[in-house]
Amino acid sequence: MKIEIEKTGEFRNYVFLREEKHQFQGLRNENNIEAKLNVKLIKAEGESPIFEVRMTSYKQSNEEGLYKWVGDLHELREYLVFTLNKDGNLGEILNLEDVVEKWNQIKPKLKLRHRKEQYSEIFFSGIDELLTDSTKLADALRFAMPYALLFPGMHVKEFKKSETIAGYRELPNFLATKSVPIITEESIEELDNGKYQIEVKGRIDEEKFEQDKVTAMIRILKNRPRVPTTVELQYMERYLLEEWPWSEQSMCMSLVQIPGTLYREEKNILKVIKEDGISAV
Repeated sequence: MKIEIEKTGEFRNYVFLREEKHQFQGLRNENNIEAKLNVKLIKAEGESPIFEVRMTSYKQSNEEGLYKWVGDLHELREYLVFTLNKDGNLGEILNLEDVVEKWNQIKPKLKLRHRKEQYSEIFFSGIDELLTDSTKLADALRFAMPYALLFPGMHVKEFKKSETIAGYRELPNFLATKSVPIITEESIEELDNGKYQIEVKGRIDEEKFEQDKVTAMIRILKNRPRVPTTVELQYMERYLLEEWPWSEQSMCMSLVQIPGTLYREEKNILKVIKEDGISAV
């Protein structure tokens, strides 16, 4: 990865839109999120550029059940500083102390807000553990949205026309497992206006996916030994590139289901707001 030093201090403003539709057993729920982001290249040295991402606004439509936690915890992502790894994805969190400080500020309020919930202490202990190590936090955020769309690793690859390149993604926080690992096929197309579009299609990495854990969980929940448990996935991404490392518009759609038990549809869109420029370093 080669980075031009003169681009240090360059930034982009984005709007991030997310639509979620979940169904588990007979329970249905959905949520829409709109957030604004400022993404800035604050240091460019060697192969480890450093970015600052500020979430300047955040709105969501649903505050029931687990979505209440999503809304309450978004403050932990209001200000992150991190490197990119060799694959061009989110690498190492550099301002973990800031995140921990924010967590200590909001935790008393959240304990009061969630005091009647049966499993609240599990959430609090889990977040405490996650914030003990910047590596754990980075692993949790790398393929989460909007970071997977901001830094999908496209700009570190040598694309050729009519050639498909292999890649990797994850759908985090899946039933009974940490994530759904995804093998991707990525291809590039030059558009009439001289810009480039990259399309990504994904399928489950059967060797890494812990299907046995999902199977065991579903059979316990259903109390039926022969119930269908195989996870099915439809996955695609599309990027309209501007220049390194900026995408003008990015989109990710996924549909993962276990027939008769689970349905999870997500659509994520990241659009640049035309207010970008060179900021003071």
